[in-house]
Amino acid sequence: MKKIRKYGVIFFIFCLISEFLIPNQSLAEYKSDIPSGQNISKIETSPDSPKLLNGHVYPNWGPVCQRYTYSVIYQDDKGRPPEYMKIYFNGQMYDMDKENPDNNDYFKGVKYVYKYVPKKLGSNFYFFEASNGLGKARSNIIDSPDNGPVLFKSSFENNEVAVIDVAGKTKILSYDLKDEWVGGIAISDNGKYLAVKTHKKVYLFDTSKPDEPIWVYEGPGESPGDVKGGIDISGDGSRIFASIGGRGILFNNKSNQPLWVYQGTNNAYNAAISKDGKYMAIGTAGGVTSTTEGYKSDPNTNLLILWNEKNEIPLWQYHTEGNFHDVSLSDDGSFVAGATGCPDRRFYLFSKDSNQPLIKSEMLTRDSPVHRAKISGDGQYVAVGSESGDGAVFLFSKSSDIPVWKYPMPGNSSARALNFTSDGIHIGAATFAGDVFIFNKTSSNPVSHWSVDASLGGIDIAEDGSFVAAGGTDNKVHVFHKDSSDSFSIDFKEYVEEIDISADGKLIAAGTGGSVYFFEAFDENTQPVECAEVKEPPVENYSNNPADDRKNNYPIDDKANGSTRIKLFFVWPLGLLITLGTLGIYYLTIRFSLLSKLRLKSKEELLEKTLKEKGLKPAKLNKIVIFILGIISLIFLILTTISLIQPHEGNTQKAVNNSNQLKEQNDQTQKTGCGNSMCEPDLGETNVNCPTDCMSEAKQ
Repeated sequence: MKKIRKYGVIFFIFCLISEFLIPNQSLAEYKSDIPSGQNISKIETSPDSPKLLNGHVYPNWGPVCQRYTYSVIYQDDKGRPPEYMKIYFNGQMYDMDKENPDNNDYFKGVKYVYKYVPKKLGSNFYFFEASNGLGKARSNIIDSPDNGPVLFKSSFENNEVAVIDVAGKTKILSYDLKDEWVGGIAISDNGKYLAVKTHKKVYLFDTSKPDEPIWVYEGPGESPGDVKGGIDISGDGSRIFASIGGRGILFNNKSNQPLWVYQGTNNAYNAAISKDGKYMAIGTAGGVTSTTEGYKSDPNTNLLILWNEKNEIPLWQYHTEGNFHDVSLSDDGSFVAGATGCPDRRFYLFSKDSNQPLIKSEMLTRDSPVHRAKISGDGQYVAVGSESGDGAVFLFSKSSDIPVWKYPMPGNSSARALNFTSDGIHIGAATFAGDVFIFNKTSSNPVSHWSVDASLGGIDIAEDGSFVAAGGTDNKVHVFHKDSSDSFSIDFKEYVEEIDISADGKLIAAGTGGSVYFFEAFDENTQPVECAEVKEPPVENYSNNPADDRKNNYPIDDKANGSTRIKLFFVWPLGLLITLGTLGIYYLTIRFSLLSKLRLKSKEELLEKTLKEKGLKPAKLNKIVIFILGIISLIFLILTTISLIQPHEGNTQKAVNNSNQLKEQNDQTQKTGCGNSMCEPDLGETNVNCPTDCMSEAKQ
């Protein structure tokens, strides 16, 4: 579409590094083409080179005339200060400043920042470079710089989820989500239940009671946009499966209390549940690391993970070199389909019984992600959609890795919006150029074709193939009927990307947000504006987990965590000494009549006389005092003992590291498919983490 072609960035947006989305994770879909002619030469590193960590921009999306902060942690293993710390920004190098001018702990890491207020829409390319005089380092770059923030004319504060009655051509449910970016919607087959996942929460609605959700689950939160998580619902609406904040969570429709939670899905593009609610899957995004052999995918990311309903322990998971952009399940969960981004760019088909692919296709595009893979209810066919300059729709059968047919999109536009009917007969597809299609599995020639003046990012097709619903940049849901002119559209206030049609074809659910990729901009007006005022974003939040914050080099308030402990460490022993000393002095005083020996007999007699007048005996009083002092001493002794054995920061960190190592080992065990009676060294299985498979094989 002409609006998109005006941006040089669109040529590479699908395979550009997106490290800015998640501090400490480089979510990369990289390719060799250089954005906007910016070929950045690589630099040689050495043992003396410093490290640059956690480079990103905050916020990573938003409107013009807002302040954005680019930041990176400079770290040197010998504590050497930087000779320079710079940011490459849109073709120029600029000096960066310390966030805290008094921080000189380069061994631990010092945060440097560069602040920027954009006055027009467009791309912003950046990376960081530093030198300590002996070596250099760069971050946020592979072949080309990172891009961010993504600037929109809208600040996406008017998001909505709605349900449209097809016969009445009107909304029967409309819920104001304000700034919550919709990452997924799913409506039950009979249209009774609607599950919604935003970048903050999971909602469940009863469509017959449109005013308020049945329940709301507030997750740990995640950045809206590119890595959007996902949600799906079983056919009867009894089970809901969602990915939010790096977790896979299974619910039933009665409560927002999860049935189980799986930690560590990293960040997901999509989630799926079988129609019978017994199996669920997630496709995750990932990162790359630089090695002597080139850039390699982090083996704990770029995963397709499969579970059953029983618990949060995966049945298996499978790793690729590219993000899993999509995942879908057959009705009974027997088959799993997935699609990957750069550099892998393939379609996959699995059986629920093994993480060894039944089909691993050839690369389907030259340099763009394969975004959609939708499987038929019986698992016999899969419809696949690819993006960018290789936009096409493919149909695969379960019996071959060669497509049954392929239909290139007009102008090779992205076929990101795609869905497949459960019976495996009809495919609905839409493009960024505004084309909408219905296909029949018997032919690559479209059954129907429409065009709109918008970039379309979401689509679904009725189960009988009679109509499609598509949404995009014109803030509308378009409904096109195959055999009649009875088409219509419904207005929204933001970009419509998430669409789902109930199996009975009576209701259409839709949700708004921004583009699935942050670095896509649709507005063609890039003229500078005068900023009447500069909007200040909320303060950037850090993790609530100190171990993660240390790992990510976030500043940790150790005083808040440790100062109270340090004070109490001294208070309890001091109290113990004082009470024991008081007890000892008092006991010696009465035991050896020290008052008499110190010529205080008259005062001692006066004390005894006073006690007798009140009916008290000196011996009884002495026992009471000694008993009380003894109890107090015992309390201080217990508190002192606790403070001595309580782990201090170093021990706590050691325990955290041990816990992390155990978790990594468990994750590795989960990742491999341990328990399938096959020892798989390529997937990391060893005698240690998978004795049930590898030890038994060794005995054979």
